[in-house]
Amino acid sequence: MENPYRPPKPTEKRVFKTPIILPLSIAMVILIYAAYIFLHTTNAELGALAYVKTVSFEVFILCDVGIVSLILYNKKLIDIFLLEHPTIENKQSLERLKPIVRTNMYSSLFLLLFLALGSLTAIMAILNHDLIKGVIVAILSVLTAIIINWYNPSERKVKHIETEDEKLEKELNAILQCWMHKPFPNF
Repeated sequence: MENPYRPPKPTEKRVFKTPIILPLSIAMVILIYAAYIFLHTTNAELGALAYVKTVSFEVFILCDVGIVSLILYNKKLIDIFLLEHPTIENKQSLERLKPIVRTNMYSSLFLLLFLALGSLTAIMAILNHDLIKGVIVAILSVLTAIIINWYNPSERKVKHIETEDEKLEKELNAILQCWMHKPFPNF
């Protein structure tokens, strides 16, 4: 007879270390801001920066639209997958997840580019344009941060999706670890 008072079996959650992209992104943005503020206060003008300064607001808008578009597209793919496959029950559902993860990984590289260029042009627009454009930049930056936070729970759900098959669990874990720690997919 089985003991009815035995504690429930602990469910194992996948553990992900902080992806290298997160501290790298933060360091990149801080470096961009510090470098541009230094150049701005010393009045040092570099050829390309002088031109970018004149179009900084427009470039920021394009980068922001790019970031939001990629996030919305990836969220849509993940949400559709989760609706169709709440768990990984067979090889086909795992195969269906792979292109979504690949798309997300490639999108992350573009997001880094947009984030770098958007950060540079945001600070340029705030320092070099009128107050209205500066306020628009600040508002759009906050809205983009809110959209990123809105996307994160969907990504977290996929990272902790359940599967009963041990073989599928190992393959799923390898895919998810690649997603978190490598710039390009290896599956």
